[in-house]
Amino acid sequence: MHHFNLEGEKKLITKVKSLLEALISELQQLPEKTNQSTLLEHFKKCILNINYLENEIETVERESIFEHIYTIGEIVGLDPTSEYADEWRGDW
Repeated sequence: MHHFNLEGEKKLITKVKSLLEALISELQQLPEKTNQSTLLEHFKKCILNINYLENEIETVERESIFEHIYTIGEIVGLDPTSEYADEWRGDW
């Protein structure tokens, strides 16, 4: 039976989750009519922080992380088709 290293998975998810939660609470504190470039700065900071974990991120997780980021982006009115998050991503 193949043994998966779920501990590593769990740690990564926890780290990324705390970065995404930080992003969400920052966004919640912004005034309602915050412009796109200010919003994007917050997303950029979050993704650059995720870049520090790039050695731990698998392809499968990348998809999931991006889904979360773009979902949060849509909620605050960013266009996911612009693929803004992809340009800041490191090698993960």
